[in-house]
Amino acid sequence: MRLIFVRHGESAANAAGVYQGWRDVPLNARGERQAAAAARALAARRDIRPVALYASPLQRAWRTGEIVGTALGLAPVAHDGLREIDVGAATGLHRDEVDRRWPDRLARQRALGLDHGWPGGETGRAFRARVAAALDEIVARHAGAWADDAVVVATHGGTIRFALAVLCGDEPTSWPDGPIGNCSLSEVLLAPDGGAHRVVCVNACAHLAGAE
Repeated sequence: MRLIFVRHGESAANAAGVYQGWRDVPLNARGERQAAAAARALAARRDIRPVALYASPLQRAWRTGEIVGTALGLAPVAHDGLREIDVGAATGLHRDEVDRRWPDRLARQRALGLDHGWPGGETGRAFRARVAAALDEIVARHAGAWADDAVVVATHGGTIRFALAVLCGDEPTSWPDGPIGNCSLSEVLLAPDGGAHRVVCVNACAHLAGAE
């Protein structure tokens, strides 16, 4: 079975460099176009058979899931475990303001690793456990699926990064903090019988060329 992660389309907060976390913001017009492009790319594939679609209930991911689902003939299923990390007191703040309020943030993240958390938010360890539990539940629901069966997951950049690390047996801190672009695709081919899963692609964006 394949898991195909779709990061949500762009929101106004994304474009402005504002931390969103659990703030429930919609897609902007560009985000709608990006989601439509991702939907077309997935619908055009002939090497997969999409069998289910899950989405974070936060509306930027949920709307992305709706657009993708329309193209695939699937209704999204909400899963709270797919929400972005809760950034607590940083929610709604611009990156520059975050740096002013917590000038030692990066040093603390390096020192604490997964035990680092935002004031009033989640630690990386709690986030990892939540994402891992969501993946376990989703995969278990589709036990016995064939190799060309694909479960599509519309979610957030942080969730995708942690999910990839969990599936590969790595700690999220060992994964580069590189981009997971809006409506990029990341795909993992799950191995049967507890074997090593194979990452097919991360942050694939070629399908977005006409949506920007």
